[in-house]
Amino acid sequence: MNRFDASIVWDSTSENADDSTEQDLSSDSVPDVCPWDDTETPSGWSTATRAQTFFVPLHYESNYRYPLIVWLHSDGFNENQVCHVMPHVSTRNYLATGIRAPKSSDASGHRFEWGGGVTALESAERTVLQAINRAADQYSVHAERIVLAGYQRGGEMALRIAMQNPELFAAAISLGGEFGLPNENLIDRERLRQRRLPMLWQRSIENQDFSSERFLGEIQAAISIKAQLEIRQYRNSDEMNSVVLADLDRWVMDHVVNGAPVVKMNPWDTSPTSFSDN
Repeated sequence: MNRFDASIVWDSTSENADDSTEQDLSSDSVPDVCPWDDTETPSGWSTATRAQTFFVPLHYESNYRYPLIVWLHSDGFNENQVCHVMPHVSTRNYLATGIRAPKSSDASGHRFEWGGGVTALESAERTVLQAINRAADQYSVHAERIVLAGYQRGGEMALRIAMQNPELFAAAISLGGEFGLPNENLIDRERLRQRRLPMLWQRSIENQDFSSERFLGEIQAAISIKAQLEIRQYRNSDEMNSVVLADLDRWVMDHVVNGAPVVKMNPWDTSPTSFSDN
């Protein structure tokens, strides 16, 4: 079974948080850090006043500059999603930070969504840039190895923000998120063509919302800005599983850390396809 336990992954928003596990909630407190104690209940992670959580790799070395993965959660969850995702990517290779979407989607204020339109995109962009600055202030970050990634709606937002700031990011990754070019007044197409931003799209072709026709249109849009695009398709209904996340790790190590070029695509090519067995 490649998909990890959803009851563990998505219950980090419990309202019954154990007070003994709360972080310092003063105005000067730093963002939460994912706990490494497997016996600790996830509910204790949801009480941070700052909308940012850090995943710090095992045996963190302050004199090593780490690649930074900035994680945008799917709609209906929160910044703590990064704590559940990163152990299935790598426990040692990356520093990561999860940030909270701007719009609350429940009365208790535990679940959030990214929204749509220019205002939502600008708000998310500001949050991402602030999160990167906090990460660089607090940890040792390799400025040329910053990856913006996300799941579903968070993946869509990650691609859009990266296209508005192509020089800032080493790559952009979307797990299940749709691709759409931002409004013309928000991007510089010629700048994007020169940058050729590396992108990884990971899609589950058995997802009920997957459309081959729409997907081909998205590929054409990416080709129009000469993105270095790699697509990996999975024969299952959800991208959130250990096979997909292991592929993400290998791709980042190959193309961001080791600098291997992404396979050039024409409108009818696909990169080697991986399939999960679940």
